[in-house]
Amino acid sequence: MDINYIKKEKNEVELLVKDEDMGIFNLIIDIASSKRDVDFVSKKQDNRLKKEYNIFLKTKEKPAKDILIECINEAEEKINVFLNNLERAVKKNDK
Repeated sequence: MDINYIKKEKNEVELLVKDEDMGIFNLIIDIASSKRDVDFVSKKQDNRLKKEYNIFLKTKEKPAKDILIECINEAEEKINVFLNNLERAVKKNDK
């Protein structure tokens, strides 16, 4: 995975993501879209055959970088909850 800042301002960031599936970033975008301080969040992919896309995040007051980190942490928590539930389900079915 390769991530580069295209734009890095207090209330706005744009990232270029290369060589990575969009799945985790879809989760992060979904979480960001539910935050009150997020003014705008989206992703753009120019060519569907390339694993390359841009992530845009614009905030109202809080720094965009801080909101992005919060969203990543929340995504990690959701994935961990999913993994724990999956492990319990597998153990339950193995009995």
